[in-house]
Amino acid sequence: MPNIMPGQRWISSAEPELGLGTILRADARQSDIIFTGCGELKHFTHAASPLLRVRFAPGDCLHMDGAARRVDAVTEDAGGTLNYHCDADILHEGSIDPEQPHLPSALRLLVGQYDAAYLFELRRRALQAGFLDQEAFELFAMALLGHFGCRFTPVSEHVFLLDAGTSGLDPGFDKGTPCRFGSDEGSEAGHFIHGGHPLMQEALERFLQSRAGCASFLIDDTLPARSAVLESVFRSTEGAVSLLALDVRGNLLTAYAPNEQAVFRSRDSGIELKPFMRSLTQIYPLLLESSLEHAAATDAGTLEALRLVVGAEFALFGKKNR
Repeated sequence: MPNIMPGQRWISSAEPELGLGTILRADARQSDIIFTGCGELKHFTHAASPLLRVRFAPGDCLHMDGAARRVDAVTEDAGGTLNYHCDADILHEGSIDPEQPHLPSALRLLVGQYDAAYLFELRRRALQAGFLDQEAFELFAMALLGHFGCRFTPVSEHVFLLDAGTSGLDPGFDKGTPCRFGSDEGSEAGHFIHGGHPLMQEALERFLQSRAGCASFLIDDTLPARSAVLESVFRSTEGAVSLLALDVRGNLLTAYAPNEQAVFRSRDSGIELKPFMRSLTQIYPLLLESSLEHAAATDAGTLEALRLVVGAEFALFGKKNR
């Protein structure tokens, strides 16, 4: 476990509902932490502690006084506590809200905050929306707008009627107007929805701000028993998006994709992570560390999203005397 110092913010993987806690006292073996959101004081022995360090990174969104703030840079002082630079403000980690709607992506699996697996795919495509070809953009646009409740009625090939009445999005045109996805150059028929259309811009901005899909967990029965693959999405400062997949042996999987049926089944199923927690704490941090090392070696940029895909018997990874 990293050095625990007074003033740092940590979260309990056993009781994430307590929110962020602040270290009051710590020595080499034990620490006291106050969870200010609920007023509980707890005592932990480091050897068996469920505490996880909360460290936001540049590009992450944190909340202070109920308002969302984007982290531009992070510095650490001599006492081991963090300062978050948000626009012109410097926020000490002890001053941020104990309830954080969007924990760092890398931390969310270990506290049971994960999304349906298909949302990981949608986030990856949202990050690279400007680089999709015509067919891929059409599929992405329908999936993104469908995520917000838009309904489509086919008229002819690549032509649809779009009803956004129950979605909360404003399409800017009547639902009886036929629409196409893509450029409107060289054609006069129908209404065209492209990447710069206000409807797409609103949906894309809302989806990316929601952090949906930035951490996902999937059980894929087609994977070998007790195996796992970590997929991670990185974005460079130039906006280039790269996908990295690693198996439990650290092998790079250049053409990996989970079983489509497994992803489809995950849309409406909630996976209880409690039976998997021992395995997660043993396997996931090592996979994440390897993924971050590969990303750093290739200048892939910052971590934007991840999905852990496991075999049906993944829970047995952490069982003793197996």
